Amino acid sequence: MVSTVEDAARLLGRTHEQRFDRLVPSYHHKRHQAAAPAAQADAKALSQSFMVLLAKLAAAMTAAAVIIFAMASYYGALVAKGGHETDTTPRQITIANEVLNVPANMIRFRSQRNSSMMERLDLYLHWPTMAGYSAGKAAIFDDLKAGAPLLFISIEPRDMTTDMSGRVSTIYEKFFAGPPIDAGHGLVRRAFSSDSAYFMEDLYYEMDSPYPFAARCIRESDRIAAPYCIRDIHIGKDLMVGYRFHANLIGDWMALDRAVRKTVTGFLARG
Repeated sequence: MVSTVEDAARLLGRTHEQRFDRLVPSYHHKRHQAAAPAAQADAKALSQSFMVLLAKLAAAMTAAAVIIFAMASYYGALVAKGGHETDTTPRQITIANEVLNVPANMIRFRSQRNSSMMERLDLYLHWPTMAGYSAGKAAIFDDLKAGAPLLFISIEPRDMTTDMSGRVSTIYEKFFAGPPIDAGHGLVRRAFSSDSAYFMEDLYYEMDSPYPFAARCIRESDRIAAPYCIRDIHIGKDLMVGYRFHANLIGDWMALDRAVRKTVTGFLARG
């Protein structure tokens, strides 16, 4: 409870003299001016020094504010883009003695956009346009759902003599369990046995082709609501290109394979 007028004034942020000056303007100013002229000179000098200090402090704070604003704008833009890049300028990258010119907005990781030589390059592209990140497609690239129409492509040195198509008869056939099942779109589906390294996967491939399209797909289950497929192919002299896509795109396998081959081949520098 407020007991006195002085207490009330203090709570309101006003001293006794401030309240008094509201009733008798300049009363205390004139009283102090008459009582202490010398002190006024000292106060003036102190005030001037204080004003200089305030000016310096204000300038420093302004400079700091400009820097903070610039940093906030820069990092804010990065957060808003989620690490994406809209620049389509090609980056020249060498992998396994192969030189590639890849648009920056197709390169998935920021650190890889600043490198010239690497062991692996990771890309992401919109399907079916095969375009990299752009402001117009930001929502698609930011979509955390596995069913987003995106292709994830890796380019690295070739470490196997055959790609996935060549491994159907030489490796995968040894691990099949059960008969082939018609998967539509010119493909059959074969389940891998439970004691193989691929026990949670099925192989989709062209049954009567001498060098068939083939892709391993995670088997849909109650634990995997959005399965995906992976395929690897050989491009250039020494490159292996792997690409991943949602299983609901398996029906577009011919267009997918053609587009990936054309896109990555287009990156290769012509000697």
